[in-house]
Amino acid sequence: MDAKSLAALEYPKVIDRLAAHCATPAGRRHALELEPSADIEEVRRRLAATAEARTLARIKPNFAIGATPDPADQLLALSRGAVLPPADILAVGSVLRTARRVRNQLSPLAREIPALARIAARIPDFTPQIRRIGQCIDERGEIPDDASPELAQLRDRVRTFQSRLETSLERILRRAVADGIAQDSLVTERAGRLVIPIKAESRSQLPSVVHDVSASGATVFAEPLVLVELGNRLREARLRETREVQRILRRLCQELGAETGAIRAAVERVAEIDLARAKAALGADMDAPLPAENDSLAWLGRGPSEPVHLLSARLPLLPGEVTPITASITPEHRCVLITGPNTGGKTVALKTVGLLALMAQAGLALPIETGSRIAVFDDVFADIGDEQSIEQSLSTFSAHMTNITRILRAAAALRGGALVLLDELGAGTDPAEGAALGRALLEELLDLDAAVIATTHHGELKLFAHQTDGVLNASTEFNADTLQPTYKLLMGTPGRSNAFAIAERLGMPPEVLRRARSARAADGAESESVETLLAELQRERDALQSARRSEETARAEAEQVRDQLARRRDSIDAERDAVLARAEREIEAELAQVRRSIRAAKRELDPPRRRASRPAPGEAPADAPLDAAEEHAGAVRERLEGVRKRRSRRRRPAAPAVDTARLSEGDIVYLAGLAEPGTLIAPVQNDIAQVQIGSLRTSVRAAQIERVAPPERIPSRPGSTPPPPPDPGASADVRGHAADDALPIVERFLDAAYRAGRTRLTIVHGKGTGALRRAVRAMLHEHALVAAIAPAEPAEGGEGATIVTLAG
Repeated sequence: MDAKSLAALEYPKVIDRLAAHCATPAGRRHALELEPSADIEEVRRRLAATAEARTLARIKPNFAIGATPDPADQLLALSRGAVLPPADILAVGSVLRTARRVRNQLSPLAREIPALARIAARIPDFTPQIRRIGQCIDERGEIPDDASPELAQLRDRVRTFQSRLETSLERILRRAVADGIAQDSLVTERAGRLVIPIKAESRSQLPSVVHDVSASGATVFAEPLVLVELGNRLREARLRETREVQRILRRLCQELGAETGAIRAAVERVAEIDLARAKAALGADMDAPLPAENDSLAWLGRGPSEPVHLLSARLPLLPGEVTPITASITPEHRCVLITGPNTGGKTVALKTVGLLALMAQAGLALPIETGSRIAVFDDVFADIGDEQSIEQSLSTFSAHMTNITRILRAAAALRGGALVLLDELGAGTDPAEGAALGRALLEELLDLDAAVIATTHHGELKLFAHQTDGVLNASTEFNADTLQPTYKLLMGTPGRSNAFAIAERLGMPPEVLRRARSARAADGAESESVETLLAELQRERDALQSARRSEETARAEAEQVRDQLARRRDSIDAERDAVLARAEREIEAELAQVRRSIRAAKRELDPPRRRASRPAPGEAPADAPLDAAEEHAGAVRERLEGVRKRRSRRRRPAAPAVDTARLSEGDIVYLAGLAEPGTLIAPVQNDIAQVQIGSLRTSVRAAQIERVAPPERIPSRPGSTPPPPPDPGASADVRGHAADDALPIVERFLDAAYRAGRTRLTIVHGKGTGALRRAVRAMLHEHALVAAIAPAEPAEGGEGATIVTLAG
């Protein structure tokens, strides 16, 4: 990528923020060396790793690599056969423990984070080396006695000789002090030998070897001759101990030196994971989304043959609240010309598009809304008209031309695939010549198949954009009422500089403004035509926006009316079904009663009794009541059949069988006999489905799944309602539930009870603090099915329950 353009777009500042999120020195080095890639597959891999790192942060929020030292120098010394001091070996051990922890925690997560898990799985298991370091060096950096059997024996000898020598010296020192020979009763050490302080003038009274003299010369530090041999033995034991320690360290370093290649590779793999975590952390700081895992990063295309469409894009380097912009570059309009007032946000818009393109190609999350598209460019070039991009030895115009000439040569070598960003095109020279030169530059870049975004104040270039295929006008919005820029980017509309309005707001004297307007009016028809065009385009844009708002309002109102009608229709259908079901039950009960009466009458009127009770002349036959009952039964059966026919006409035709093998986790399913939809928790296995209905998780047979709806929304059943649920009983107990969980339970209970024909219900909520009771009663007061509520009688629970009367 072009280094000057990276600096102009302030890409290094983003990289510095990325490096600050890295935990390891190698990760920070990788971050600082990270450059945008022009390979679309590499970009996909980078973004996939960043997405997986964000998934890792979600599923293992406590995972952390932790700060580790940089082992580069130690590994280099080990590879050359050097013996490291214990502190350096401990630093290598810290790196090995970090690598092992990363390996052990991430490699089992191949399903959730496949790319990062593969990297972690390639880290060797350094357990033998870690254990060996722990055996040879303790946490304080010292070699423990049990580092080797020989070391333990040697240290026992050192301690034995040390103790014998100190005991003997203390005895001699006490005697010397008593004789006035010694200065202090203190055993000390000089040149590795234990000595006692003797007065210089009394030295001859104690045969000894002098090892040191005090600064004043009054005291000599002497080793009594009788203890010289014992001191020699102590010194010899210490030398042997030192040689054994060096032998242990040398052998340990040889073992580690044989693994330096594997250790370096592990450091690099940990750095890769550290960099991916840093990218995810930076994206979280910027509130930047990543593509969904199931779209395979399909938002990436090859620029400029694929569109760039950035929704609510924000420049991540700006402090505070940033006004987002929406910008597009399409194959039909590969050149976008941005115009508008100074300080209106043109350069910010330019930098936003360029910097986000570089960030995407570096594998960073972008501060944009989902639904955006970004393309991968072979290179990104920028000529930004700020102080940092101008060579101090050249004039402004010369600096621009030098940089643009370099960009043209590079873009010509690419022959497509370049994104070129030009700020203040044609500025710094005669306006007419600048406009002509700017037009020629845009035409040349279009011929080179580059994608271009340029900012300018030249009205001639606005007309050029309006009249040229492939070029699109855009502008930064300016509020004419407040005389303030809104910093919004308007695609398809040229902007006006509003120089007079801005000058007036900044306090320009009225006389100066009057003269300027007069001079502007005398400039000629060409300038007037430009302004006229801009005014017409502004009016067209306002009219289109007004029409679009009216259309959106009308559409919203229509949707609202349609939803209301659908809810009303469903309510009427539900009421009609409930009435028909209640009538069917009542008629069935009446028919059963008539049948019982007929059976009783037949038992009373058996043949013997009929003969014994012949009617007198003029009386009704004895079996006349039976005939009347049977006639009544026939009429009841006719009524029942009529009700059943009406209900059958309202039943929906049977839905086709659901292919449960194609169901997946998250699908919305309807179970036979239940109105409430459920969510499939896991794929169907062994003809059993795991379904979540509200707060309830249950296992059901796959055959009970009546139909399935997409997870985005739960569709209503047009023209009918689901079959009524079974009778839920006369009471519901929600004690122990939080209010948020209890209210849906009560609502489903009311609905099922109403459909079952019940009119009096009991809701048991308990007394407790009263919070659940208040929440339940407040919901009941507002519920459409509830006619009245009242506290239960003391025998029924008192304030711990509520009696509900449903509407008829």
